[in-house]
Formats: sequence, C-alpha cells, structure tokens
Amino acid sequence: MAELVNRFSYSLSQGNQFRTCERQYWFSRYGSWGGWEKDALPLSREAYRLKKLTNRYLWTGNRVHETIRHTLDLLRSGSQPDPVGTRDRLLEQLRQDFRGSRDHPRKTPGPKNKVLLLEHEDPDSGVSDTQWKGVVDRALSAIDGFFRSEAFRLIQKTGYASLLRNDDVLESMDSAVEGFVFPVYVTIDVALDTPEGILILDWKTGKPDASGSHEEQLGIYALFSKKKWATDPGRIRFSPVYLSYAPERLDLSPVTEGMLDLATENIRTNAGKILQKIDDPERGVARMENFRTTEDPSECRRCVYRTLCSDSPLKTATTFP
Repeated sequence: MAELVNRFSYSLSQGNQFRTCERQYWFSRYGSWGGWEKDALPLSREAYRLKKLTNRYLWTGNRVHETIRHTLDLLRSGSQPDPVGTRDRLLEQLRQDFRGSRDHPRKTPGPKNKVLLLEHEDPDSGVSDTQWKGVVDRALSAIDGFFRSEAFRLIQKTGYASLLRNDDVLESMDSAVEGFVFPVYVTIDVALDTPEGILILDWKTGKPDASGSHEEQLGIYALFSKKKWATDPGRIRFSPVYLSYAPERLDLSPVTEGMLDLATENIRTNAGKILQKIDDPERGVARMENFRTTEDPSECRRCVYRTLCSDSPLKTATTFP
C-alpha cells in the first residue's frame, strides 16, 4: 500500500483559516495528520479528534446543502419531492444529530459519519435552548426559501439535464508558487449550463454579506469553470443565494479577465504566505512554532483546538507528554 503523504494543497477555506489563525491552520492540516493511526502521538490523536467536531452553524448549513442536493437529484431523476415532507425530514435529521451529539461520551471519538458538536463537547461553548432553536429554525427557513427561490425557478426552467455540478464533487485545478505546483480544491454548489453561459449558484444559510467578500470565491470558481468547461469568462456568472433572507432575488455578478487575473494572483499570494511557514510541502513537514496564534480572544474561543494551544490568548492548553 502506497504511503499516504500530506502534500500541500490550497482551497479558499484553508486560506481563510490561515488568515484567521495560523496556529489553527497548523492543527487542522499538520498537527492532526496521522491522528487516526494506532501509534499516533497523543497530540496528533487529540487534534484529529477535535478536527472532526463541528459547530451549530456549520452543522445546520451542511445539512441544508445535503437536503438541496438530494432534492435536485430526485427532481433530475423524475421524482417530485414534497416541500413539506422535505422540511420534515430535515427537521428529523437535525433532531437525530442533536441527540446523538448530546448523548455521546465527552472526549471520545465518534464513528466516521456521526455529527459531534463543539457546543456539547466544550462547556465554555454551550448555548441556550433558545439559541439551538434559532439555528434550527433558520435551517428550516432555508429549505422553505429554496423551494420559493428564483434560483430554483431558473433551474426548473433551464432543465435538470443542464446541471453541470450539484454540490457533490470535490475537484481541483493546478497553481504554482516559485515552481512548486499544487492543487487548488474547489466544490461548487450548483453549476448550470444556461443559454447565456454557465451560472454558478452558491447556497447561503447566513445573512447577506455586503462586504464584497464573495469576490475571492467568485474568482476561484470562475478560474475553475474556465479551465474545466473551456468557457469564455464573459459567459460565466455567479450569484450567492441567501436562502433564509432573500431567496427571491438573484444578484448576478459577471466575470471578467481582470477578475481571473486577480484570482490567480490571490491564490499565489495566499498560498505563498502559507508555504513560507512549511519546512517541506512535498512531505508535509511543518513545525507548530512557525505558525502564530491569533491575538483575538474571540477567535480563540471559537476554535476547536484552543485546549491544545499553549500560547493562545486564553492560555487554556492541556499538557501532552
């Protein structure tokens, strides 16, 4: 059996994680590596266990994405899912996830596909029943929003056979920094082949973001689409779909060559900053001390690895032999 090597790769989520806290990135990509092995070091084993935790927002968001993907697959096969039944099945899934996480023994690994929530694992991250209800209600609202969304109507009008991607494929394209070639991973929620070109839809369960932070995401998606489907940039459009807030509206953003150039440069710049910290990107060798901790205590409190981080702003680390 070939040796499993932790070779460097990049994605938008990894870049965001590195910018949030370099040490968090290290635990996720390097500190946890090999933690599944029987002879793993205690630190690696614990980091790997913590890596599999999720929080209430990611949990409900992922379940909403899964529900939409399953619904579109059923529609593509000729079935007609009932919106009320779809909503009820999501609610039951969330209830099962919640009970399974709540009743799971603390500080112990769970089965591969079991949802384990940080809010149940860590007393300092606990939330009230009202907060739990709020996040579940928003997930249900997102499914309601999907069925009445302009995006769904457009998919129906264009035809399910026009779905190029439906939130279930992890793909990559190559980039390079100083001669080192690495994969950039991309997962697209929906790519639709329309008469006007390729339309990329991104399901959002959170509030609308007016900061323009989607530009980097759009650029990466556009780069991938151009290479994957040999498409002219002028025929690629992107729209976030805020399912719980404004599903009836599509805010389409066109793609330009300048946007592609900027996306290419952003990937190289952000990946280059990470590579400067890594001793051997081919073999996955990186020392923890090269990766700084955040100076923001609020970010530290949200981090699943904070109990392993001896020089975090909160100084709550557990000592490992």
